[in-house]
Amino acid sequence: MIQKKANGLVQYMKTNGLTLVLAESMTCGLAAVKLSSCIGVSNVLLASLVCYTPKAKIQLLQVKQATIRRHTCESAEVTAEMAENLSELLEADVYAAITGLASADGSETKDKPVGTVFFAIRYKHKTHDFRKVFRGTPLEIKTKAAVELYRLILKLIKQTGT
Repeated sequence: MIQKKANGLVQYMKTNGLTLVLAESMTCGLAAVKLSSCIGVSNVLLASLVCYTPKAKIQLLQVKQATIRRHTCESAEVTAEMAENLSELLEADVYAAITGLASADGSETKDKPVGTVFFAIRYKHKTHDFRKVFRGTPLEIKTKAAVELYRLILKLIKQTGT
């Protein structure tokens, strides 16, 4: 399933001459790894950063410490800053970021349980954010999150127009 979704995204983006930059936290590069197996990915995926810790998010992606303090590292606000700040690093058509809670001992709460994933996709100078809750083992949650990221990117591109 994950490879089929990755292939679909890469083929659509390649056909339409679109490029992608990723910033991954909770998926630790899984989304980029699956994309890397697709034919034509070198025309689409320009870069992927794994910024797992707050320090990496702050130093590499210029996420504000205040945003992390106010909203936690696993939040819509941090994910949006990650996607927006990617555009300062590299020129591309689509910037996507993902954070979340695949296992306990993070910032989980009653309103943000384990399995909560935040997505931010910047396309045509506008950032779109999404939140989804998945169930399963940490690997299952990460895999479902990567599949959802591909689906969201593709849906947004098609709705907005290439």
